[in-house]
Amino acid sequence: MTEIITGKTKIYCIIGYPVEHSFSPRMHNAVFAALNMDARFVAFSVKPDQLGEALTGLKALNVAGFNVTVPHKSSVIPYLDEITPLAKKIGAVNTIRNEQGLLIGTNTDISGFIRSLGSLNFSPENKSIALLGAGGAARALVAGLADAGASRILIHNRTVEHAESLLTEFSPIFPQTQLESVSMETLQATTLDLLVNTTTVGMESGESPLDLSQCQEIEHLADIIYSPAQTTLLKQAEELGIPAINGSGMLLYQGCGAFTFWTGKQAPEAVMQEQLLGWKE
Repeated sequence: MTEIITGKTKIYCIIGYPVEHSFSPRMHNAVFAALNMDARFVAFSVKPDQLGEALTGLKALNVAGFNVTVPHKSSVIPYLDEITPLAKKIGAVNTIRNEQGLLIGTNTDISGFIRSLGSLNFSPENKSIALLGAGGAARALVAGLADAGASRILIHNRTVEHAESLLTEFSPIFPQTQLESVSMETLQATTLDLLVNTTTVGMESGESPLDLSQCQEIEHLADIIYSPAQTTLLKQAEELGIPAINGSGMLLYQGCGAFTFWTGKQAPEAVMQEQLLGWKE
């Protein structure tokens, strides 16, 4: 990566609200440096009511590619020129490529999350899994886990209608997986192979989306939040002896997928992993 930014320097970014906590700039800038690419990655805070204006601006400025994080993963779709079949199926986009003014979206969250479960020695096949939340990240994970062979997926969301809309959309697509919208009481009374928090609860406060001590039995837990590295939910999981991971693995592997989608190059996973390890320390 050259030290001087010129008119030839390619710009990549992440958009979200909030986005100040994002680790993507550090990770991708390290990759650009390692591969000696004339490129930079920055983070832009974009409020929901400014999304259309932001995308028009990024397109006009010829920004080469973007990551998309909460709360824009679903709402960004109408502004895109094309989306990949996978992203269209799940209705959520986390990565966009700018091809000469055409914005093309995809989703690398699915493969990133499934790969991250390897650190728990966990495979979704024939497993009973529960998700907290029904937003853009949950949409991707429902599709990914069902596609990976999960036998049953429970979804709990404060707004029941949002969870039920996922059932309406995905049940016909994944008939082999039993999809259910459940109350907190039902979730806590169910034995689960994996519980996944896809909400932002715990990102900026000491709150937790549920009390694990009130749950029947949970074999594994994943919180897709990666900053802070240990949320209140993960602390309680540790206290109860539940094997758990945060979202850093998902961040790593979705980042590898995004880099390849933007550039056509194989992502240097070791460089990204080194950045994550340094950040945790």
